[in-house]
Amino acid sequence: MTRISDLGFQQILLNSFQRAQAGAEVRQIQLSTGKISDRYSGIGVSTAQLLSSEGIIERASAYEKSSAIAASRLQTQEAALTSIADSVAALREQFVVTLATGGAELLAPNIAAEAQRIIGALNTEFGGVYVFGGVDGSVPPVTAQSIADIGAAPDTNGLFIDAARQRLAVEEGVTVNGGATAREIASDLFEKLKELANAPASLGAFSGSLTPAQTTFISQKIAELDVISDQLYSELGLNGLAQGQAEDARVRNGQRRDLAEITASELEDADLAEVVARLNQDRIAIEAAAQALSQASELSLLNFL
Repeated sequence: MTRISDLGFQQILLNSFQRAQAGAEVRQIQLSTGKISDRYSGIGVSTAQLLSSEGIIERASAYEKSSAIAASRLQTQEAALTSIADSVAALREQFVVTLATGGAELLAPNIAAEAQRIIGALNTEFGGVYVFGGVDGSVPPVTAQSIADIGAAPDTNGLFIDAARQRLAVEEGVTVNGGATAREIASDLFEKLKELANAPASLGAFSGSLTPAQTTFISQKIAELDVISDQLYSELGLNGLAQGQAEDARVRNGQRRDLAEITASELEDADLAEVVARLNQDRIAIEAAAQALSQASELSLLNFL
């Protein structure tokens, strides 16, 4: 017959067995996940700090990606602006050669080719967005297709989609200049291209030797292109500044994320060497408790009589 004291002793052993088993289960989870707990409640008093660190990680990662996209967009703008500046330089060089040789046969086709190149650069896309479209980057910012469209326009400003400059988010509470719009970049340039396109109607065809009026006209355009070239290189300088700001923000976001990850790791990551050691202890405790429980269940006064 089992006495009440025997039942109490068995209950103590059973509780010990269950505690060891529960501890082993916790250690198994820690070993498989590498975390102290798979619930915030298991972190204890550091839960608020962990949640704060995770929030910083999420925001910093998002802004790190955003700043990288901004930098890529600005690099695309730089390439397009450089292409436009090269076209302006090519036009100027052609005008100088024309004045030096007195022959204007290649002038019209070269103007048409460079105008086409300029239009293409102004309608440059990056990730499905027109980089010179400002806040409205969903449509091409220049509606002209060729030098003929520019020459036929009553007002060249009507060839541009009017939109404000875009500000690019690169850091929490920080934005950088998203670059000039197509209209800001090429408004003056298109006006000069229109004058070039319509010059034969008032000055005569540019073929054979130049007339005095044509010579004066081309000389004037060289000076005007120099001013436009200076404006383009000024815009390239601003673009480079914005690129530097975007890259600096990307680095800071990465540093902020890394620091938050270190903090979160210190709060939630388990010491795997310690986990393995304690798991081995739990297994020994389980075996000992199981053996003691088995022996206690067979305990009787008859064993001692």
